[in-house]
Amino acid sequence: MRPYKHRQIGKSYFLFILIAVVAIGSGLLVQTSTKPPAELPEFKKTILLPTPKSLGEVNFTDHNSRPFTLENLKGKWSILFFAFTNCPDVCPTTMQTLSQVKAAASEAGVWNNYQVIMVTVDPERDDPERLKSYVPYFDPEFIGLTAPVDYTTAFAKNVGILFFKGEVLENGGYDMDHGASLILLNPQGQYAGVMTAPHNVNELSADLIDLASYAGVQAGNAKASDDAAQTTSVASSPQAQTDALGALTISNAWIRPAPPTVSTMAAYFDLSNNTDQDITIVGASSPEFDEAMVHQTKVEDGLATMSHIEGLLIPAKSSVTLTPLGTHLMLIDADKPLAKGSSATVTLTTADGRSFSQKIEVKQKQN
Repeated sequence: MRPYKHRQIGKSYFLFILIAVVAIGSGLLVQTSTKPPAELPEFKKTILLPTPKSLGEVNFTDHNSRPFTLENLKGKWSILFFAFTNCPDVCPTTMQTLSQVKAAASEAGVWNNYQVIMVTVDPERDDPERLKSYVPYFDPEFIGLTAPVDYTTAFAKNVGILFFKGEVLENGGYDMDHGASLILLNPQGQYAGVMTAPHNVNELSADLIDLASYAGVQAGNAKASDDAAQTTSVASSPQAQTDALGALTISNAWIRPAPPTVSTMAAYFDLSNNTDQDITIVGASSPEFDEAMVHQTKVEDGLATMSHIEGLLIPAKSSVTLTPLGTHLMLIDADKPLAKGSSATVTLTTADGRSFSQKIEVKQKQN
């Protein structure tokens, strides 16, 4: 059993984005144009720099163990996400969101202008081999990059991203607090803007379609339709399981799939209190994992942090939803890889000693 109990990872770090004072109405210098279009699109989540900024030296290793330099950033808009493979919630959630964004932008005929790059903020553990088993899991065209921590820190800071190593536990495990914004690099390999967190498939898709049109690099159509950015939500079957007393209902439950080398996963579901008394969840367990606990992800000032919740309150006659990028059930150290279609049993324990169990399927739920 790993000593994750009573762990408090979240800290009051201040994260600033260097482009906070950028004027939204300013034009972006792209390609060889000296005069940008007169009217900037009304982006939903994207802020562009008035003048793109040089990245300086680019010296990473990609997930295929090949050098990755500034030349690899030229010719396409790059969407950078700073993440780490041991992250149970915000990182896989964002990677899946970007996969759906790619599908929407591809349908609109503009994805050939973009590439997704995950830069690890945990190079101590995320070597190319580990990235190779993780990044292509979300999409075979996505790119994973690693570099020594000092270089990665300086590179990230240059584009307004900070990250911090959390407390190292007795077993050597730790989390990383990191900026959750997406960084935009233009086809010249310059820092051009930011897409602020939290991330939504429809908003990101619409912004990328508008950006392609604005920059004059859209293939096929000169004008993008917002409708092409819409994705279809796949509603999970509301199969619910209630204990014999019918006090607490667990419904809409799912576990996010993870690459086979990742042993930490996350479960999400709705908890409905059917009684006139408050119910507090104080513990969790699963026979398929060494440990389970209620965790919370917070994104404040662009910084993603996680912390353990000692007691999760479900008020009388009310419901609480465990969601990606919010409160979730962290499942730690799987006994064996759990592929899509498999399942794990989760048991929640209340402050008054009752237990509520649910068999939860591993599946990909659309945002």
